[in-house]
Amino acid sequence: MRKVHVAYVLPSRYDDEGYVNRYVIGLLPSNTLTCLQSLTVDAARTGALGPDIDVSVSVYDDAYCKTPFRSLARQCARENATLIIGLVGVQSNQFPRACDLVAEFRHTGARIMMGGFHISGVMALFNEPDDGMKQLMSDGVTLVAGEVEAPGVLAGILRDVIEGTAKPMYRITETPDLTHAAVPAPDPAYLKKFVGRMGTMDTSRGCPFNCSFCTIINVQGRKMRCRSAKTILDSIEAHYELGFMNYFFTDDNFARSPIWKELFDGLKDMRSRGRLVEFMMQVDTQAWRIPGFIQGAVEAGCFLVYIGIETVNEENLKAADKRQNKVHQYAEMVDAWRSVGILVHGGVIIGFPHDTLESMRKGLAIFRDEIKVDEASYFMLTPLPGSRDHFEMVQRHVPLDADLNNYDSFHETFRHAHLKPGEWRGLYLEGWNGFYNKENLTNVLMRTHKDRYWRMIWVSFFNRYTTLRGVHMMISGFIRLKDRNSRRPIFPKENVAAYYWRRTKDLANEVAIMGKIFVEFQEMWLLTRPDGDPLRRTLGAVRETWGKARIRIHAAAEDPTPAEAIAEIRGALRAISGAFGALTPNNEDATGKSHPHPHKSHSSHKSHPRPTAVTGGATLRAQLEAMVREIAVYEGHLAKETPTDDTVLAAEVRVREILTAYENLAFADVARRRRCNRIHQELWERLKRGHIFAPRLALALPRALYDEVRLGYAFLRAFIHATTNRLRVA
Repeated sequence: MRKVHVAYVLPSRYDDEGYVNRYVIGLLPSNTLTCLQSLTVDAARTGALGPDIDVSVSVYDDAYCKTPFRSLARQCARENATLIIGLVGVQSNQFPRACDLVAEFRHTGARIMMGGFHISGVMALFNEPDDGMKQLMSDGVTLVAGEVEAPGVLAGILRDVIEGTAKPMYRITETPDLTHAAVPAPDPAYLKKFVGRMGTMDTSRGCPFNCSFCTIINVQGRKMRCRSAKTILDSIEAHYELGFMNYFFTDDNFARSPIWKELFDGLKDMRSRGRLVEFMMQVDTQAWRIPGFIQGAVEAGCFLVYIGIETVNEENLKAADKRQNKVHQYAEMVDAWRSVGILVHGGVIIGFPHDTLESMRKGLAIFRDEIKVDEASYFMLTPLPGSRDHFEMVQRHVPLDADLNNYDSFHETFRHAHLKPGEWRGLYLEGWNGFYNKENLTNVLMRTHKDRYWRMIWVSFFNRYTTLRGVHMMISGFIRLKDRNSRRPIFPKENVAAYYWRRTKDLANEVAIMGKIFVEFQEMWLLTRPDGDPLRRTLGAVRETWGKARIRIHAAAEDPTPAEAIAEIRGALRAISGAFGALTPNNEDATGKSHPHPHKSHSSHKSHPRPTAVTGGATLRAQLEAMVREIAVYEGHLAKETPTDDTVLAAEVRVREILTAYENLAFADVARRRRCNRIHQELWERLKRGHIFAPRLALALPRALYDEVRLGYAFLRAFIHATTNRLRVA
């Protein structure tokens, strides 16, 4: 028997400092790796590689581990085995890293292949390789363009590589029928690198739409092709016993798969037998209008959908040829998914032709405050090789960034007509920071279905973490690794002292970010936990009322006059007062315990009355009644003032203070959490000034430390309890 070892490697990319983007723990595993692993194992099992070939397969994700190419080479040498390394799923931003890996692998004597969307995209639209691909072929690398699932295709390529007769490029122009192709099987060893045990699977390929920025339609076609529902269900059933209960169906558009109903019915039946499989999927903006699709999805176990909302500008949708998106339906669409308990992850692209600084800022606010998705991803428009945008820009000789490492949808790769250099990137960061701040995440958690609440806590925690670190969630993980010896060759190698000092600071910053988020989420949980408390329901209602008023003040097509804005604020104040008043007849504190009073405001608008402190021991009812009276007095003051922009700004600040006062009044632990936060902040400020000792702080610290431990323990206990219950049910 001739021994062959095939190692499939998914390259990572380099960060802006030239280090490989790599983490200890990941979030989403690669479907490409498991797909090719399954295909190769299937080819070996059936003897398609030859009767005398003994094949072993391993997979490596460069974003989460180093490929042990030297030890692989030594092992193959000892066993007299042929080593084949396949660099797979290579996107344009991963191409530079893939080329550098080739340079490392060549010294082992391994036979190297490379494929992925960059190679397939270039060949699909230009019909000839680019300079980087030509260099690889001259170095003896075998390139593969297209899909290899058709019967005998991958086996034929591997046989040629084994025999040493491989062509410089294999170009597969026909899109294969996937009906009987091997279904990607979860690899437990690979998935140890990721949070949870989530399998990935493409149940179908292709997309019928024609978006100009998309590479899928040119690489995988506009005709939907799918695996058989039976083979998918059999695979999910078989791997359930191994603990795989969660899946990400990576189809570009699951809703257009011909087998969606059959697959949903099969998963529903599986759940009825106690096999509680859950999944997330990608769909288009019109999927919710397909009869039975949403209901079928929730009954089958769908917990999240990713939807490319892209933009709220109709002209941009026309320019991108994304005519299936209907801006006026966005909010209704999100509500339809949320009404059955399915979370909505919306994607937004920044930098379409008709975007300006002002229009994009309004668009980001509309996306967050009116459409109200549960999760958001922001991307910068990037002309990816394989897309119509890229092809047309090349044809028009538009100057494009020559460094493919930047084609990750997070960098400016061409000069935008309406945005100055830096403004475009600034809008991208504004999108992330505007959505994943404490205020908006609190709103998201308040409207989250109770059955999805703790999943949303987890998702929001990770997204807040990546936002504070300035890294896109889809290429991130937990605990960043930076190998000093794996820096991009165009960067100098750091000396040991400088490297370890910087890595120490990186680690300290990561710990600080985790601590900050842990504290923030305690407060959010205390405000939003779905326990049916009428005080909490009232808070959700008044925040919703104020949110709608702010939309009318700031996100209108025509900016309202100060008088119109003040009228909106007065209306909101009356609604808030009515909501607080509705609590007072039936919500007297039965325990007689003291409640913390609202904090005094620090606004510079001194002439207006503020919610005052109610003496300790007063009932909650009395304090609420006092707030209602003071809101009425303030609303009367607003009616008499001459409306100006400054008046509007001060009034908005005041409403926020009123809501904060209610939160502190209604939820004692929220007030305690915030008091701890203020003590932390004051200590930090004094430490920076070199003035640590303060008698007042010394007296407050013991109580603050007690509250810190108690609240942190309560949050962790609730999180662990929710997670344990979910696992027990599963």
